[in-house]
Amino acid sequence: MLVYGTITFLVVCNFWIINSTSQLIYEEIVDVPVNEVALVLGTSKYKMGGGDNLFFANRIKAAAELYHAQKVKKIILSGTRSSKYYDEPKEMKAALLALKIPESVIVIDNEGFRTLNSIVNAKVKYDRFTLITQRYHAYRALFISSHLDVDAICYEADFPSEDYSYTTVLREVFARPKAILDLYVLK
Repeated sequence: MLVYGTITFLVVCNFWIINSTSQLIYEEIVDVPVNEVALVLGTSKYKMGGGDNLFFANRIKAAAELYHAQKVKKIILSGTRSSKYYDEPKEMKAALLALKIPESVIVIDNEGFRTLNSIVNAKVKYDRFTLITQRYHAYRALFISSHLDVDAICYEADFPSEDYSYTTVLREVFARPKAILDLYVLK
C-alpha cells in the first residue's frame, strides 16, 4: 500500500506542476514578453565525468539571445559557489562576457544552492522576471515562482538531445514532489 501511495503522490505532484505551468514556457524568442530581468538557473559548466555540460552552454546561449533581442535589460546568474574551484555564477559570467554581454548588466547570486533559493534571492529585488532553464526544470521553477507571488515566465533553453542525460530528467520527477513538500508542508 505504501508503494502505491508513493507512486500516486509522485504522479499527482508531477501532473499538478506540469499542468499548471506549461503555458508560461516560451520556445521562440519572438514570442517572449519583455521583462526587466532574466534569471539564469545554475548548473555546472562541466559534466561529472568530464567534458562540457550542454545544459550550461544552452542556458548561456538562451540568456545571450534574450539580451541581444532586447527582451531583458539585466541578467541574474544564480548558482552555487562552494569553493574557489567550483563557482557556477563566475563560469556563467565568463561565458556571457564571451558572447558580448556587457558586464554592467550581469548580477551575481552566489547563494543559489537550489532552485528555491535562486527564486527567493531574486524576489528580494524583483517580483517579475524571465527564467532561463530547460523545459524539464522550468515547470518546477515556475511553480515555485507562482507560489512565492513572482510573476515569472520561462524562455526555454534547448535540451541537448534525447539521450543526453536521462538521470537529470529522472531526478526532476522526484524534485517536483519535494518542491510541493517544501512549499506546502515544510513552508
